[in-house]
Amino acid sequence: MTEFFTLETFTPHVNTTFLMHYGDSQTAELNMTSATDVGSSSRQIQISLKFQAPVSAPVAQGIYRLDHDKMGVLDMFLVPIDKDAAGVYYEAIFNRPVG
Repeated sequence: MTEFFTLETFTPHVNTTFLMHYGDSQTAELNMTSATDVGSSSRQIQISLKFQAPVSAPVAQGIYRLDHDKMGVLDMFLVPIDKDAAGVYYEAIFNRPVG
């Protein structure tokens, strides 16, 4: 069965660390900085998750395997939205019909 994520799935894990796997065997620690409802309605769920990674993290969108000590393993499509001296910033959007 497919698990459907809600805002409540992620909000307890804001400001916690996810380990992102990329390349052949590289990893980067991502801090989830926010979990926000971005326009949900009675018919549609729309959630934005934002992460900050070290400056050495890849600046490429794609599906990345994320490990979290409480949530387990998640495959998530991440899009880089910014990069500065403090790191690389990613966003993941969940958008699905209700029901």
